[in-house]
Amino acid sequence: MSIGTLEQKLPSIIKSLSSTYGDAFFNELTLQLNRFIGADYTFITRLNANAHTSKTISLVAKGELIDNFEYSLANTPCADVSDDSLCIYPSNICHLYPDDQLLVDMKIEGYIGTPLYNSQGEIMGLMVALHENEITNPDLVVTIFELFSGRVSAEIERTEREVELKNLTKSLEDKVIERTASLTTALKQLEVSQKEIIAKEKMASLGSLVAGVAHEINSPLGIAILGASVAEETSHELNEKLSSSTLSKENLTSGISTIVKSIKSMNYNLHRAADLVHSFKQVAVDRSTDDIREFSLSTWLNELTNSLMPMLKKKSITVKFILPEDPVIITTCTSKLAQVVSNLMTNASIHAFPDNVYNEKKLITIKVNELDGKINIAVIDNGAGIQKENMEFLFDPFFTTNRNEGSTGLGLSIIRNIMTGSLQGSIDVNSQVELGSEFWLVLPKVMDVEDKK
Repeated sequence: MSIGTLEQKLPSIIKSLSSTYGDAFFNELTLQLNRFIGADYTFITRLNANAHTSKTISLVAKGELIDNFEYSLANTPCADVSDDSLCIYPSNICHLYPDDQLLVDMKIEGYIGTPLYNSQGEIMGLMVALHENEITNPDLVVTIFELFSGRVSAEIERTEREVELKNLTKSLEDKVIERTASLTTALKQLEVSQKEIIAKEKMASLGSLVAGVAHEINSPLGIAILGASVAEETSHELNEKLSSSTLSKENLTSGISTIVKSIKSMNYNLHRAADLVHSFKQVAVDRSTDDIREFSLSTWLNELTNSLMPMLKKKSITVKFILPEDPVIITTCTSKLAQVVSNLMTNASIHAFPDNVYNEKKLITIKVNELDGKINIAVIDNGAGIQKENMEFLFDPFFTTNRNEGSTGLGLSIIRNIMTGSLQGSIDVNSQVELGSEFWLVLPKVMDVEDKK
């Protein structure tokens, strides 16, 4: 084939490859190269540097696609190509590589091979053509190989990134299914506890109690759902870029980072939702036996608030901290305290800032101080406030002003039971209509472990 013929044929080759990807692209290109350079065997391989082997990903023999195979690079001209050099031997290849038994058995005369580089400049594969007769137009063959080697390299990388992305997406889906199953099991266990509570309190409505429990776990479950949505959207965007061959390394790195952060958030909040269900059961039956540990209250409050940020941002609520300059170290049950504080902030987002009441600057302030060996934590909002006639019933079980919206009135009752029982503390409230509410938690700096037992 002459240069003129190549210039005439090249557009048709490119056109035949323009709408193919992955295996279809490799097979079509290998067939086209085999035909136009007059080779007897043409193949594209992926290197395994550790095993010093090469495995074909597309192989054409005598004009037909055949099954792929893996072979050792030892004593082969491919070994020289894999050492970062294009090799062409128009004739006598078997004489030059007498220990390459495959070439000898196939009676190969001419050989050309070019390395394929990844985006980091490392050799990841080879493109090879074998001729049973002498190669009469070596310069032209070299030109063709150099012309297409970059496109082949890019497609190998794109295909492998697509596989990685699909595996990552599958892993995410498996984790969502696993955590959902865990939460479903916890909810089934809760149903047993619900019957005991209803019997003890002489309540006839199981449906109302279920709604109340759902209210308690709504916040972490909502955050987990949001995380799943972000991960799904990011995966979709990356898939679209893959399909259009516009996926860059920066896109992939950023997308994977977003997905990993979403998985981490989902794991944390689904676990916390299950813990809330377990904690609710414990409150209904007896005191908790959760582990007690020493920790920095300021750091812990920041971490807890961060986990609630998706819910707070959705309602445009700002959180402000008023903390002592020196770290406040407390020894208590973290899971119980997390339930109390997060429930107070969730209640504030729902009741202090209802959707039908306009508030230009919604603010929740968390204030901490230490006095006489006690730790005081305040959750303060500038919201709607509480009607004076409702204040004396606020902590009564099943008292609610939102019964029509599905509330059971168990939230603050559960919080008080946790504070006075498991956490060995107390809770108080001050509120003014249209000015907001203050919930003050008083805790021992070091929980009495013997008393908790």
